[in-house]
Amino acid sequence: MTAAATTARAGSVSWGVDAPRIRCQLVLADGVARRVGPAGLTIGRQPDCDLVTDDPVASRRHALVRLTIAGAEVVPLGKGPVEINGVATTAITALADGDRLVVPGLAVAVQVRIARPNPDAGAGFQLTRLRGGSFGLGHSPFVVGGGAGDDLVVKRWPPGALRLHQIDGELYAEAVVGGITVDDAALAVGEVEPVAPGAQLALAGEVFVVAAPPAALPVTAEAAARGLPTAVAIETLPRGGRVVFTLADGARAVFLADRRLDLLVALARPPGGYGAGDFIPDDVVRGVVWPRNLGVSRQEINMLISRCRRDLVEAGLPGARLLERAPGGGGTRLALAVGAAVSIT
Repeated sequence: MTAAATTARAGSVSWGVDAPRIRCQLVLADGVARRVGPAGLTIGRQPDCDLVTDDPVASRRHALVRLTIAGAEVVPLGKGPVEINGVATTAITALADGDRLVVPGLAVAVQVRIARPNPDAGAGFQLTRLRGGSFGLGHSPFVVGGGAGDDLVVKRWPPGALRLHQIDGELYAEAVVGGITVDDAALAVGEVEPVAPGAQLALAGEVFVVAAPPAALPVTAEAAARGLPTAVAIETLPRGGRVVFTLADGARAVFLADRRLDLLVALARPPGGYGAGDFIPDDVVRGVVWPRNLGVSRQEINMLISRCRRDLVEAGLPGARLLERAPGGGGTRLALAVGAAVSIT
């Protein structure tokens, strides 16, 4: 929790408000800077990369730098590693202000800036503790747990136990530890699920009830439809691909690895006469995502959908609304606005 945070206490619970917005730039040695936009920034030998290196050791698409709700990170795409502060890595890695990022033939300084919101702006969703106390979720993600740096500190809980994401007027709960329940139903570790006002979130005898934002209006079907993407562009990259959704408030991008990207491709451009926005049967999805293993179970499909939803939520996208399971299962669709443009390269 930063020194700028304000803190209130209710029993064994403390609350900090600190709502960052992330701005990231990559600065070359001569001072020229390239901003990381909503679609991320690619680095490599290919001429259409955002930052181009002519070193033959570099891959055509060597790395992707992207923004997340929590900050910025680099996704290695090529055969060779990227280097952060002198340490080589092939794993997706968070970037901090002042880091030095190196790919063959190119070195940049990372600048990450946190813009503070208007402190007079209204709060979002709220948590009401059954033992007393009501707490506004001042930013997203909002972390509830027993760690001193968590946003809402609950002494009985492990550090960072629960992450709450506010996206497009909806609230999503992500379990980091086991034992968390939503209305008495277990929330699996790593799973991201939408939670409605009135839902009860519980762990270790502490129960919180979700309340809607004070000025929230009912979300009608028509309003929800207006919030759907008007376009989706899928760019295949090594180890996965970048998916850019065009929404009313601008573009948002997410990097999806391997099978998660295959799932989006299967839903955005399905075979067999189906169209984008249709519920695509599991058998069709199996044929695209697991062409050599058509016996994949529905449970494995559900797990892939859950992981893909989590990636979308981490990128600030309404995962459960975009990836919708058919009632009773058996089919999945990518929810798009009527007439939405779909491109896959």
